[in-house]
Amino acid sequence: MTYDETFDWIHQMEQSGIILGLERMEELLNRMGRPERALKIIHVAGTNGKGSVCTFISSILEAAGYKVGRYISPTLYDYRERIQINGSYIEKEALAEGMSRIRCCCEDMAADGLEMPTVFEAETALGFWYFKKKQCDYVVLETGMGGRLDSTNVIEHPALTVITSISMDHMAQLGHTLAAIAGEKAGILKTGTPAVFYPQKEDAMAVLVEECHKKQIDYAVADWTQLEIRERRLFDGERMRACQTFDYKTYKNMTIHLAGTYQIRNACLAIEAIEALKLDLDRATVRMGLERAEWPGRFQCISKKPMIFIDGAHNPEGAQSLRDSIETYFPDQEKILVMGVFKDKDYSEILNIMSGVSETLITFKPENPRGLDSNQLAERAKACFSDVLDGGDAKKALELAVSKAGDDRVIIIFGSLSTISTICDILKS
Repeated sequence: MTYDETFDWIHQMEQSGIILGLERMEELLNRMGRPERALKIIHVAGTNGKGSVCTFISSILEAAGYKVGRYISPTLYDYRERIQINGSYIEKEALAEGMSRIRCCCEDMAADGLEMPTVFEAETALGFWYFKKKQCDYVVLETGMGGRLDSTNVIEHPALTVITSISMDHMAQLGHTLAAIAGEKAGILKTGTPAVFYPQKEDAMAVLVEECHKKQIDYAVADWTQLEIRERRLFDGERMRACQTFDYKTYKNMTIHLAGTYQIRNACLAIEAIEALKLDLDRATVRMGLERAEWPGRFQCISKKPMIFIDGAHNPEGAQSLRDSIETYFPDQEKILVMGVFKDKDYSEILNIMSGVSETLITFKPENPRGLDSNQLAERAKACFSDVLDGGDAKKALELAVSKAGDDRVIIIFGSLSTISTICDILKS
């Protein structure tokens, strides 16, 4: 297939949606020669912070001189973002070549009377094929949804498993209690593979610890009593990036350039992961990796005049983290909130959490079939905000926000990662 033909096929595959389970993935990889078995994989699951932790781990390993593959979802600006090596996206030619091979395997499966893989399964297989082809030293692999039945969980012997913060999200697929969701995330834990955990609420942590005892897994938990925050600056001089400095255990004067109060803890979890790999990296290498890490769309400033921040908060825990950041950086400034969210998210609770930082909310519908109608969101928001405007689409909502902001008010856009590229494109036009 050509590159354009490849995308026609991908769009056809997307019609099947999300179907959890490993049988199709196992069969697909068997027909591809099990490329994932040649890779050293760091497998990362969790509700929030997966992408940030993957970014920090990858950046530290890259600073140490390793060739690092990274598999992420969703993407913000380019489809090829999901498969990258040391920050460079998979080449168009390689994507077309790999997907052509995968299509043949999928069509052979269908001819044999087997169920066709989903698009996410095909993409995951493409990542494994590409990372093996390029002889990566390590692969940092982000789960798509849950863990136990996620297509990434076909890996048998990862080098390390990491579980980030667990909270309520995707309840229809993963369960309606924190313990049930933690059980799905714990499905990535493997006997003989060390694990690193973000400190969880009691119900979730109990599940993770029990699974580790059952499988005789050595695990470490990040320790916030050994974290000291030295400095938080929203801008690094004239550059439109943040600067946060901290000490964690014996790692002194570490700096990250991602804003968001939660990012320091994600960086600490990445340090724990590097420690668990036992690579004996010096502190200067870890410091360099953390400083170089870039991860757009997470409490990111995309405009100074007017001041506009965008954040992918799309569930209650993400909203609480966003609120913490807003209150830390803008305690006295008036804020205008702009929200677009998917209809399957707990948007009522997100609204309740965010109502404490502003009286003004502007709604819009994300450009996605799962997008919640802006009018429906606005009607629900009226119970939490005194000033609610239905913006309709992202462009109109942004125009309303800018007109109301003037020179002094801060605009915060949130609710779905899928809206970030849309907003950035509007600002550039």
